[in-house]
Order: sequence, then structure tokens, then C-alpha cells
Amino acid sequence: MKRLKSLDPPHKGLRNALSQLALAAGKTDYQNLKEVQDLKTLGAEVFHILKDHNRTENEFILTPLEQKAPGSTQIYLEDHQEIENWEKELEESLSAFDGNQDNDEGHSFYLEFCNFQSAYLEHIDEEDIELEEAMQDNFTDEELMAHQLTIMQQMPFETLLLWFKYIVPARRAEENAQVLRGFKSAA
Repeated sequence: MKRLKSLDPPHKGLRNALSQLALAAGKTDYQNLKEVQDLKTLGAEVFHILKDHNRTENEFILTPLEQKAPGSTQIYLEDHQEIENWEKELEESLSAFDGNQDNDEGHSFYLEFCNFQSAYLEHIDEEDIELEEAMQDNFTDEELMAHQLTIMQQMPFETLLLWFKYIVPARRAEENAQVLRGFKSAA
């Protein structure tokens, strides 16, 4: 039997969300208020789940791992702080657009976001390999599932739905069916 991969669902959802935002940022006419508003709406969703992921990963993945393997999470916590700062800068840049900027300013935002996306993808790739292995080495599948259930139980329903918006289309049908079976058995 293959081991549970705790980071797979949120990371697939984040890859989907980041790609959608990069695509939208690249094709937005920054002098068109409607297009800018649409981009800002999408950006608000993406930055919301990025923040939520950072918080939940720190609290429900890294904290329990640190208790079992002291010193093993420092690099991830440092990366998360840098990522959080970069996200905040990007979110502030996006929120300043009001349809009165020229497309060169929009292009600068697009390039900076793509730079962030590249670094973020590298970060979660490392987590998918190294952090996932450390989780599997230190926790049983039952413990890993308990972490996931705790995350979902503490999450506001609107945030959970937003996650599903990006996770579901990024996963195989069987993976999604497995989640539904898990909900059914937990109910």
C-alpha cells in the first residue's frame, strides 16, 4: 500500500491557483477597470489560500514534526517567513491597481508574480519530496490523516470551499472520490 501524501492535495491546488493568477496577470489590460477588478478578485482568492496554507502547514504539519524530529523544520519555517513577506508585497501591489495604470506597470507586476511563482513552485517541490518523506518517516498514515482532519475541522467553511475550487480540478477522479469516502466515514 502506498503511503498517504499529506501535502499532495494543497500543493496541487496551489499549483492550479498560481497558474491561473499568472495567466490572468499576463493577459489583463491594466487600463480596463473591469479586467483589473477580475484580476484582483482572483488574486484575493489565491493570496487567501496561500496565507491559509502557510499558517496550517506551520501549525499542523511542521509543529508536530518538530516535536518528533527536533531541528528538522527550521528551513521550512524560514522559507515560509520569506514567502509570507513576498506574498504581502505582491498583494499590496495588486491592490493598488485601479484601472489608471498603464500596461507597463501591469507587466512589471506580472513579471514579479511569475518570479514569485517560480520560487514558490521550487519550494513546494522540495516539500513534496523532503518534507513528505520526513512526515512519513515520523508518522503513521492514521496520524497523517488525523492532521488533515484537524486542518479541515478548524478551517472556516468558506475557506474549505475555496480550497476545493482549486484542488478538485487538479486531482485525479479517484483521488477526489477517496476524499469523499473519507468525509463519509468521518461523518
